[in-house]
Amino acid sequence: MLKKISYLFLFVCMMHTGSAQTKPDKKLSFCGWKYADSSIIRKGFGKKLDFLHISDGETIVDIGSSTGEFDAGICVIGTFTNLHFILVDIDSNCLNQQKVNNMLTYYSQVKGEPIQSKFTINVNTVDSLWLPANTYKKALLMNTLHEIPDKQKMVRDICSILQKGGELILDELVARPKHTIHGGCKQPLMDEAEIKTLFEQNGFRQADILMNPTNPKKIVNPEYVVRFIKN
Repeated sequence: MLKKISYLFLFVCMMHTGSAQTKPDKKLSFCGWKYADSSIIRKGFGKKLDFLHISDGETIVDIGSSTGEFDAGICVIGTFTNLHFILVDIDSNCLNQQKVNNMLTYYSQVKGEPIQSKFTINVNTVDSLWLPANTYKKALLMNTLHEIPDKQKMVRDICSILQKGGELILDELVARPKHTIHGGCKQPLMDEAEIKTLFEQNGFRQADILMNPTNPKKIVNPEYVVRFIKN
């Protein structure tokens, strides 16, 4: 009887230890969110992931990527394989190899297995994206447009790196009367018509739209996710 109790105690201890090891290490240093559970990621990113229409083997340019935490998040909940994310940001304090490694370690722990997608770092400048022209099929601009001083130039630069028919997925909070400033960085916001005009004047046409994918009840500054196609 004592032997059986000892085996049971050992089994319980092993199970407890294994559970502790699956928790993500919050001490890992990187910029952006640290979601500790895939269900939270799915709630926040699930509709956006569906909207992205990602296929296996795609290359995706994430402009204003920070450390790439959005891309790793969709890798946690997505079923695709062998993606290549090109992370583009001017802030080398967030976009550097050590922090990207930390971020991938963290979200691999959340996923419960290594994230297999490739992540390439591209620290750009305000003058250039430092990417080749007419090369890519998909780019992201997530919660970044309002922070860019010369929006016309940025949209032209994004258009230049995409192939004809390539798509840009924009995710942006939009202005409403009396609510025209971003609550975080305090930069001015644009409304939907202004955004549509900006892109259509610089080589794109608007396709489908997803409103408020994270919080359907958000009405102060709605979240506007839209697909623009290069003409």
